[in-house]
Amino acid sequence: MYLTGLSGTYSSTSMRFSSKSHTYGRRKLHSNMTYSNPVLRLVKWICAAVALVFVCGCRSFDRDTGGTVVIHIADWGGASSDKKMAQFQTDVAAEWNRIHPEIRIAQEHIPGSGEYVSKMLTAFVAGTEPDIMTLDASSAAAFIDNETLLDLMPFVSADHVDLDAYYPNVLAVAKRGTKLYALPADFTPMMIFYNKRLFDTAGVKYPADNWDWNEFLDDCKRLTIRPPGRASPSQYGFQVQNWMPGWITWVWQNGGDVLDAEGRRAEGALDSPATVEGLRFFSDMVIRDHVAPSLSMAQSQGADPFQSGMCAMQMSGHWNLVGLNASERIHMSDVGVVGLPHRRDRVTVIYESGYAITKRCRHSRAAWEYAKFMSGPFVQRKKAELGIGISANRAIAEGRRHSSPLEPEFLDNIKYGRSPWGARVEGYAQVEDIGTEMMDSILVGGVTPGSAAHDAAVRIDGELGASR
Repeated sequence: MYLTGLSGTYSSTSMRFSSKSHTYGRRKLHSNMTYSNPVLRLVKWICAAVALVFVCGCRSFDRDTGGTVVIHIADWGGASSDKKMAQFQTDVAAEWNRIHPEIRIAQEHIPGSGEYVSKMLTAFVAGTEPDIMTLDASSAAAFIDNETLLDLMPFVSADHVDLDAYYPNVLAVAKRGTKLYALPADFTPMMIFYNKRLFDTAGVKYPADNWDWNEFLDDCKRLTIRPPGRASPSQYGFQVQNWMPGWITWVWQNGGDVLDAEGRRAEGALDSPATVEGLRFFSDMVIRDHVAPSLSMAQSQGADPFQSGMCAMQMSGHWNLVGLNASERIHMSDVGVVGLPHRRDRVTVIYESGYAITKRCRHSRAAWEYAKFMSGPFVQRKKAELGIGISANRAIAEGRRHSSPLEPEFLDNIKYGRSPWGARVEGYAQVEDIGTEMMDSILVGGVTPGSAAHDAAVRIDGELGASR
């Protein structure tokens, strides 16, 4: 979610497929394996991958002409015009070349995090995957559960890497039992950002760390300004966003969830009373209480509703600080950050990215050295200065506790962080799509939360497969 891209390809391997639409099972994405296809979208990815092999052929990267080992790395993003990022990349490359002149890194950016997962899956099917990939929490299961990645624990043990240096709930994103499939790089918990100037003007005290839903809603009402003669408020208390990180925490806080504890079924979880109550509280901010603008109204502004002053509060992650620092619409001195308001449980979602080595990597030791380097102190200290995310290394993260007035709030909320379902459930991208449609039907279509949740649960179970 935070990093800039890297990629490479090498020779394809023959594969055979068993296309079983809407069945959920483990798909082996290596050579000479049979595939079980849970979603129609993967069929499209597979077809695209096969077409790519025939059209483009395959390239085999082993060593360059000088005998130097070449490691290919994939990530999402594009070329950055930011001077700090450019300097970071230059410094990292220089240090790597200094300590490992025998290993050359070939980087390729894959524009857009949305395209990254589908392109990586097609690369695995076509046998053109890179040596190292950035593994994001939101889609980790798609790669881990397909057994496309190396278990890094043998390297960890051989090099005596201290895994206790990392936040345990962050490290756990890429763990399966005793196996570890990625070294964590950086992450963020989702937090509430608030505009202190708007709070001051309305005479509302800044949110306390342990606030609850009632206090949050009361603040939203007091921060919503309705000028006489206007059909709608000129200022709202909160910005509602229809994407999974924007509303699933309200469900979790109320003791509900999208899936059952095993991540196998939505019925009984998504349509449970606790979940429906959380969805109702979230949607009522727009529908009943009118303390948040409608999705269309927020989009029509043509600017970030929080930065423009339209909304006094917004939910976002550490990456938001970069945009706020660069914004001409809001001053950082007016920005506050606080943990999410709670109901039954205090919880937030954490989004993390790390470095994984693909199973067919020909130079796994060289790839390990690079993954270890990128998650190590030199890179992590420099990257933390960019403000995009929090270093997964606890000592480095804590060392920046006083780097800004906002950093302690992020650090103190890490312990409440829970990884997204995409880290554990392979087909969760489809669950998120259905969840977005569900919320649209509530916020725009006027469907009740209970009916929308039940219909979505049935659809999700159809996608995941009731026979799992």
